[in-house]
Amino acid sequence: MQRGGYTCGSEIDLAENVHPNFVRMGSRIKVRDGVILYGSQQTPLTLGDDVYINARSLLHGGSAALTIGSRVSLGCGVIIHTDSGPNTSPLLQSLYPMTPGAVMIEDDVWIGTYAFIMPGVRIGHGSVIGAHALIKKDVPPHTVMAGSPAKAVKTLQDHKVACHACSLSRS
Repeated sequence: MQRGGYTCGSEIDLAENVHPNFVRMGSRIKVRDGVILYGSQQTPLTLGDDVYINARSLLHGGSAALTIGSRVSLGCGVIIHTDSGPNTSPLLQSLYPMTPGAVMIEDDVWIGTYAFIMPGVRIGHGSVIGAHALIKKDVPPHTVMAGSPAKAVKTLQDHKVACHACSLSRS
């Protein structure tokens, strides 16, 4: 792969073998070894500010929007897709057509090692996704999710009280 079609803010630290294609990056981004960041010209992958993406992660947008908010951390090997389907089998494609779905990771989210985020999912601000979790449905703000498929295991009530975004919605 080659680097191409990306824009970035200041203080960008990309490992030498990172592959950003059609990506819009904010500032203070750190991306470790072997990460693939894939968007398309029509729907670039978007990263907010203060984002950390650990080694061997795959963020595959392109067919639908993939947006990562600010102050988001991804562990090793996190996979996020905006589409999934049987690309080469006409029989399977007729039974399981590929349906793209935008993925939105809101601000202040931590996604654990080897978590998998499916197409069409929104992860609410202030949430934590456990290691190896399979996220198939939207995650409410300030929720800890774990398991495969993931289930809510805890609500971070103290975070809600101090959360700027939540205080705006209470006004």
